[in-house]
Amino acid sequence: MKKRTLLYIPLVLLFALAVSVLAVHYRNLFINYSLASIEVQLPFTIDGSIMAVKPEAESAGLKVGDRILAINGRAIESGDIYREELTKLRPNEPMTLAVGRKTADGQTENHQIVITTKRLEKDFNFYSRLVVGFLFAYVLPTFCILLGFWVVFVRPQDALAWLLLFLLLGLSQMGLEGYGRATTVGFYSAIFFNSWALAMFLFGIYFPERWSVDVKIPWAKWIFIVPLAFQIFLALLSQIKIFLGINLIDSLDFIAKPYYEIAAPVNMLATSIFFAALGHKSGTLENPDARRRLKLMVIGTSVSMTPLFVIFLLRLFTGAKGSFFDIVPFWFALLALLLVLLFPLTLVYVIVVHRAMDVSVVVRQGLQYALAKNGVRVLQFFLLFAVGLGTLFTINNYGRNISLQIAFIVVGIALIPLIDFAAKRLIVWVDRKFFREAYNAEQILSDLSEDVRTMIETKPLLETVSSKISESLHVPQVALLLKNGGNFQPAYALGYKNAPNVSLNENNTTIEKLKTNEPLVIYQDDQDSWINDEGQTTERANLRELNSQLLLPFGAKNELSGLISLSPKLSDSPYTPTDLRLLKSVAAQTGLALENSRLTQVIVSEAAQKERINRELEIAREVQERLFPQEFPRIEGLDYFGACRSALDVGGDYYDFIELPENKFGIAIGDISGKGIGASLMMASLQASLRGQAIHFKSDLAGLMKQINSLVYEASTSNRYATFFYAQYEPSMRKLTYVNAGHNPPFVLRKSGEVLRLEEGGAVVGMLPPMLVNYKQG
Repeated sequence: MKKRTLLYIPLVLLFALAVSVLAVHYRNLFINYSLASIEVQLPFTIDGSIMAVKPEAESAGLKVGDRILAINGRAIESGDIYREELTKLRPNEPMTLAVGRKTADGQTENHQIVITTKRLEKDFNFYSRLVVGFLFAYVLPTFCILLGFWVVFVRPQDALAWLLLFLLLGLSQMGLEGYGRATTVGFYSAIFFNSWALAMFLFGIYFPERWSVDVKIPWAKWIFIVPLAFQIFLALLSQIKIFLGINLIDSLDFIAKPYYEIAAPVNMLATSIFFAALGHKSGTLENPDARRRLKLMVIGTSVSMTPLFVIFLLRLFTGAKGSFFDIVPFWFALLALLLVLLFPLTLVYVIVVHRAMDVSVVVRQGLQYALAKNGVRVLQFFLLFAVGLGTLFTINNYGRNISLQIAFIVVGIALIPLIDFAAKRLIVWVDRKFFREAYNAEQILSDLSEDVRTMIETKPLLETVSSKISESLHVPQVALLLKNGGNFQPAYALGYKNAPNVSLNENNTTIEKLKTNEPLVIYQDDQDSWINDEGQTTERANLRELNSQLLLPFGAKNELSGLISLSPKLSDSPYTPTDLRLLKSVAAQTGLALENSRLTQVIVSEAAQKERINRELEIAREVQERLFPQEFPRIEGLDYFGACRSALDVGGDYYDFIELPENKFGIAIGDISGKGIGASLMMASLQASLRGQAIHFKSDLAGLMKQINSLVYEASTSNRYATFFYAQYEPSMRKLTYVNAGHNPPFVLRKSGEVLRLEEGGAVVGMLPPMLVNYKQG
């Protein structure tokens, strides 16, 4: 049995489960919405047990976690009885609840609670909640399940298709609330709720291609895969216990309970990596089409999930219970539920319209065409219907304002042919969009020759030229070959089952003929043609693989840079002189556009390199500025200040003020040899060495400088050194001790006019090995 066939077995079983879940869910549709007829506002939120309580219920004694056993004396043995009792409730009347409550020792206590009901206001909020609830509970699961299985049925051997399926099934379970764990729907929700984060995590890493971060550190993803897979395993064991009575999960309590404490953060982090990976790839992938698709997906899914993420964070950090409407304001909950629908819509738009997974081209184009063209007709029908209703309305109200009504009728009648004209033009446009015979090849090629002038990206240019030529002249196979060294090789090929593996040497007869800058028609069946001469075996094989009938040269500055190979038309009709004239124009503009693209890429590359260097220098400058003193400690009896202005963005100039034990004050001045980033790095090393050693050496400044010299010498190259002055001031004794390592001596200016040069010290730091250096302090 083939692997593809084997894959359909689990797929069909999974599909049967999903369809049965939908069947059960839709069977309860009318039952669930019958609750819209109740007249009272429930003072609690329930999902098996009480999830949230309102103040009136809390004051009556109802608590979160209580399980309702009876309402007004009637035992709640099923969901139908529960709903029936709710419909009997009337506003401002007492509702008696019998509830079971778990105690600390695991026992169950029964309590009777009486709550006075309030009237349910059936306002805009009420009906908005009903409509959005229907979309969330029924449209969302249905759409997700159908989309996910459609993709996998078309591409069962694609691992990404399976990941997308599990991602969508995980999303679908969000709308399947209110079912017990011992039901089919409960089983489905438990499994796919626990697998959703893993599916999103892996889909983010591998769609549409593997994340570069994962390529560099492939082991990192297992940090999430292992716990999330364990989470799915625990969910399966829990369901086995419920359905089969086989208790295996309790034996794993020693590890399951600690995991449940961190499960929520792990799942949220894994989901966040989905967005981070897609966001990073949307800016780093080489393929511009892939980047465009991912940007659409990132924007759509982020907008969709952000409000929901906020609600989950609130629930996680505040411990809030209940539905979304119990946790956040009504408008925010409504917005969050509506935006969740955007998630699968974004996926279907990217996959179907933007070909992100190349799902069934024929089906996709047929579906697009049917939706587009029939959508025009539906729009036309509704517009005409609206005009008709408006006209009838004016006739029925003729007596109110005769002139206004006559004007409206005239405008309505005039709109009918206008709408018909616009609809026909729109259908023609749709026909053009979906490859129908409603446009002129000459117009397309003329427009193409103008459009390619403005294209600066090579791949989109080649794709546009190939597709437009193929569409306009019905050429099934188009290949563009670009010069690579001394050979011309395919850079883009359209319509080939396998990419052509050919190479035309610049000394071949074919290339020599194309250097005349004229189109070259190939007649491989003509025995008198040059292509069938002896010695042309290799060229003949290459052109046969390309299925070439017409070759179009293009280039710039009188140099051949590439060629376009066209196969015979689908109609087998020859290329006309008009075709050749237009194609020659397209080829000429393509050559110029490719040259512009090459020059643009060079400029962009140089600009990006310059920008990167400037940014690195800016970062280095900011870092270096932070290394200078940010605050000046107050020293009794001393006024001081320091500033530094480097000749370049970054450099090796250094000063520092250091608060020391015993109320001492350190002053440092230094200058690193050289300029730029290298000097700034050594300056950072010097600062770290000084601050790390000054505390240990206390008043032994000569020993301190010798140690600093040793550290800097070991950490720097032979051409790096620093002149360095360091002093310690003792305010209580008004005493200044210092050591000067080759720095320009500072001056002490006394009030009497005496000038002291602080020269005592030794050699510069970092140049000589420690054994050759000694310092004296002054």
